[in-house]
This record gives sequence, structure tokens and C-alpha cells, in this order.
Amino acid sequence: MGELVTHPAFARAAVLGAFGGIGLILTTVYSRRGPLMYPVYAAILGSLAVLLARYTNLAFPIRLSAAMAGFVVATVMHYVAVGILANRERRRLGITENIPFLGHLWRLSFLFAVGFIASAGVAFVAS
Repeated sequence: MGELVTHPAFARAAVLGAFGGIGLILTTVYSRRGPLMYPVYAAILGSLAVLLARYTNLAFPIRLSAAMAGFVVATVMHYVAVGILANRERRRLGITENIPFLGHLWRLSFLFAVGFIASAGVAFVAS
């Protein structure tokens, strides 16, 4: 595990994920049309594939973990920002009901599954 966290591919993937998270947040804040998250996620996954293609000597599980780290960083940043914006809008509208914990758990498990599948595809393509 220590080899993975100290590897330059892992750190660079996390930085790409942070830039992608900023892109997702800006898209959420300033977009007023349709599902514009998909092109941003495609750009994140594409840039992760290009990054990991530089490290052909890495084993598949390490490439998968690095891709997953970039995806998770971007998604967590976006999830937190959407939560803050949604709570602000709820307060503005006077809605006092909270989302049940199982709703959050279902969303996070779905995001994790999609992220794992997409990261596996990125790690495979980058080999």
C-alpha cells in the first residue's frame, strides 16, 4: 500500500481529480442547461487515461487504484459542493425536511460502482 500512495502516478491522478472537481463545481454553479456533467467526467477520465498511459510498467491494480483516486477526488469535491448548494436552496425555499441517510447511502454506492467501472476501463485502456 505504501508503494501506491508514494508513486507519482497516484499523486498526479489525485491532482487531475482535483482539477476535474473544480470543473464539475463550476459546471454545477454556472450551467443552466441539461446534463453537462458528462463532458466534464469524460474529460477527467480521458486525462487520467493519458496520464496512466505514461506508466506502462505499472500493474493493472495500481493503475486502477490511481484512476479510482482521481475519480473519487473529483466526485467527492462535487458531492460536497452540491450538498452545500442544495442546503442553501432548501433554506431559501423554507424546506425543513432532511434527506434520509439511506438516500445518501444509495447515491454514494451507485457513484462508487460507476467510478470503479469507469476507472477499470481507464486502467485497461492505459495499459
